[in-house]
Amino acid sequence: MKQNNLLLNISDQQLQQAGLTRAQARKSLAALDYRDNDVFRHVMNAENPVSRKILTMYLSDLLHRRIVWIGSEATEPVKANFREKGVRYDVMVRIRDDQGKPMLVNLEMQNYRMAESLSLRSQGYASRMVSDQIEVGGSFDFIPVLQIMITKRMPEMKASSEYLHYHRYTNEKTSKRMPKERCRTLWIEMEKTQALERIPTEQWRISDKITYMLRYSRDPKKQKIIHELIEKEEVIRMMEEKRMDFLKDTSYAIAKMRMKYDEMDEKTVYKKGMRKGVKKGVKQGKISLLKELLRQKWELTESDEKVLDNLNEAKVNQIVQVLNRINTSEDLHEQLKKLSDSKHEAENITQLSYTHD
Repeated sequence: MKQNNLLLNISDQQLQQAGLTRAQARKSLAALDYRDNDVFRHVMNAENPVSRKILTMYLSDLLHRRIVWIGSEATEPVKANFREKGVRYDVMVRIRDDQGKPMLVNLEMQNYRMAESLSLRSQGYASRMVSDQIEVGGSFDFIPVLQIMITKRMPEMKASSEYLHYHRYTNEKTSKRMPKERCRTLWIEMEKTQALERIPTEQWRISDKITYMLRYSRDPKKQKIIHELIEKEEVIRMMEEKRMDFLKDTSYAIAKMRMKYDEMDEKTVYKKGMRKGVKKGVKQGKISLLKELLRQKWELTESDEKVLDNLNEAKVNQIVQVLNRINTSEDLHEQLKKLSDSKHEAENITQLSYTHD
């Protein structure tokens, strides 16, 4: 399926509303790969036969066990109290191998570096997977859990040429291994899969091919290998079909385009000078696109619509920057409150500075 086909479903009016040319839209869509959390969730979840097959093959090879059953689990566990930090898993599944052994597995796409907290983040997720299984008055027995962290690169692992680090919590200072218990972590360094290019793709394991695809699917320099994988491997072909299927959702695609080109708009359109009425139209266009994206996560209430309609352009742009944290009406209002609180704090600082002068 060609990338151009996606754009046939997008009208000129929609593109104009998004402030994009067709060429810019094509470029933006082409850049959207599996490292985008929403694309990753769509391709790797277990909620449909194709994704289950992809994930089953991937996990079977990674874990060296034949998985015979896989089922989806809730990705947003309910908070026990209002002060508890919320968790949203990228892909959470329950698996069972041919020996009848069950396991909870969470896959997290970490396409950014959190040098001081990535290890703690992984432990937090794994701990929540365990604690959610334990009930008041019950035993402390739990189904084994595995936390899979798919990340770009881990500087503290320079000594290792391998891209897989099994059953290890990575302490940034000591790289201390986890004890061989039932709560484990697997780190996957996508960047190191580049070393696979030294050997023929026929010698790659299926997990090598899938991880390579996750990292380099849209890299212009890697397209010869990517096309070879797509042609020869059914699972890789299915991955690309799932990604393209996701991008057919033009509302989401346009919203992603809008985010990527906001900066360009400010540097070009505003630089030329825009009348007040045109500016208002651009703001409403941005709000409209924001609504479309949020509607894919939940049904907007009349109150939500009113709040969004009353946002100024600066706040719209700020909300766009934290879209990955907004999945419910409560999340939206929480982020808006933070924006309001930060504004008041800035005003207080300015007033204090003025008073001191």
